[in-house]
Amino acid sequence: MMNESNLEKAMRIYYFLLKEGELTFENNKELYLDCSDSDVRSVLEIMARESNVSIERYNQVVYLIPDEENDVLGIKDMDLQKVISYDARKIDFYLSQYIITVIILVFYSGKGGFVKSRDFIRLPELEEIITSRLAYANSRKNIEREQEEAAVNITAMYEHWSALQMEEPGKRKTKYGYIRSVCGFLAKHGLLIYDMVEEDIRPASKFTNLMMYNFLDSERIKLIDRLLGG
Repeated sequence: MMNESNLEKAMRIYYFLLKEGELTFENNKELYLDCSDSDVRSVLEIMARESNVSIERYNQVVYLIPDEENDVLGIKDMDLQKVISYDARKIDFYLSQYIITVIILVFYSGKGGFVKSRDFIRLPELEEIITSRLAYANSRKNIEREQEEAAVNITAMYEHWSALQMEEPGKRKTKYGYIRSVCGFLAKHGLLIYDMVEEDIRPASKFTNLMMYNFLDSERIKLIDRLLGG
C-alpha cells in the first residue's frame, strides 16, 4: 500500500543502499526489518524499476544492483577503461575485463552449491594464470572462428599482454600494474579484499553472494572457461 509512511521507509532503505552498498540486520536493524514489510517492498520495487536497478536479498543481505543499461549507478565502459590510466585505449578496457573474468573463474569454478573454489590468491600466481590462459587460448587452431563468434579479440589481448614488462618502477602499464589496478577497482566496489602489502586478494562476501545467487550457473562457467582457455 502506497502511503506516506511506507514511502518514507522505502526512501530511507534506498538511500542507505546507495550509501553503504548493502543492508543487513547487523548494520541497520530497523531498516532491515522494514525491508521485510510487503508494502514497503512494493514501493521499493517501483523505485528500483524506475531507476534501472534491482533490489535483491541474498544470504540474508540486501543489495542494490544496477541494471546493465543504468548509466548513472552502473560501471561505465570508460570507468573500467580508465582503471589503467587516463590515456587508456580500448585494448586496456578489454584486458581489464579479461582479468576480472579470470578472477571470477579463480574464485568461483566449483560445482553445485560449492561454487566458491578457493579463499585467496596471491598476485604472482594470478599473473601466471592470466599469462598461461591467454597463451593457451591464442594457440588454439579454431581461435579465429571462436573470436568472431564471441566478439572477443583474444589474439590482440595476448599480443598486448606479452609485450608488457612484468614490473617497472613508476610505470602502471606493466603486468603487475594492470593486475593491481583491476584489483583496486574491484576492492573499491566492495567485491574484493585487497592486501597491498601481502599482494593477495580475497573475495568479499558481496562478491560471493552475487556470484552464487545472481550470476553464475554451471553452463555459464563452462562457456567462460572454454572461451578463456580452460
